[in-house]
Amino acid sequence: MSKKPLDKLVQTRYADAIAQGALLFTESTVSLQPEKGVEFEVRYVPALAKKPSSKPKEKQASKNFVNPFLPYDPRLHVKSIGDTHQLLLNKYCVVPHHLLITTSEFRQQGEPLDQSDFAAVLQTTSNLSPTQIVFYNSGEESGASQPHKHLQVLPMPSYFTSPPSQSIWNRSCPKPGSVCVSPNLPFAHYGVCIDSNTVSATALLSAYNTALSELTATFGKDASYNMILTPNALLLFPRRVSCWEGISINSLGFAGLVLCKTTDELDLVGRVGVLTILTNVGYPLLTK
Repeated sequence: MSKKPLDKLVQTRYADAIAQGALLFTESTVSLQPEKGVEFEVRYVPALAKKPSSKPKEKQASKNFVNPFLPYDPRLHVKSIGDTHQLLLNKYCVVPHHLLITTSEFRQQGEPLDQSDFAAVLQTTSNLSPTQIVFYNSGEESGASQPHKHLQVLPMPSYFTSPPSQSIWNRSCPKPGSVCVSPNLPFAHYGVCIDSNTVSATALLSAYNTALSELTATFGKDASYNMILTPNALLLFPRRVSCWEGISINSLGFAGLVLCKTTDELDLVGRVGVLTILTNVGYPLLTK
């Protein structure tokens, strides 16, 4: 695989941040769980049980709140993306080279994405040689934890050709430019095909707005949701609650990567399956 401009910079900044103690990488045990002809990644991460969790508004209202993105830790800074965004390393990661695209000025997490957000995404993903999954947690029940607007970028696992939920969605042969709801997924979702050969910030914004319009028409303008974006699809998933039976889910869960803090959670995922958990934190698929 040929190297792209950001590859070495991300690798160097990541190694330096670990050496300086600015980035905390957490070891995990990975297993693959087959469902509906695809495999979901389930990670056992016991260290997460010690990490305090709160929703963005709760965190922002705390008198002890400190915005980790403004100012950002320079040891985690990869580069500026124009005047509007910063590319940072995720301070707490379970997957190496987990990146954050933050707004340079404070914007509220949960605000709709705009063209500058998608331009920053493309400036990042087009300059990295591994295929990336981009995700956005919007709203109090989305699994978001920081109130400062940011998207996240994660290398696609080598054993995925696309996120499992997307692979199942693809079986409905979605047509470019229009929203596709697949009967193959048991939970509510709104997906749009992306043409990776002609992709632009304008095209991504159009796909996002089209999917979001249908989501909010059903679940309301204040609905929480998760977004996953890959080179050939953008999918939104409305959220009912942020966790189920103690298992917290954000966009990564809908991308096919589920994190378990305890062996009880791990056993539960094995018994009921990832798709059942995603249906319980989202909404059952609406059938007409």
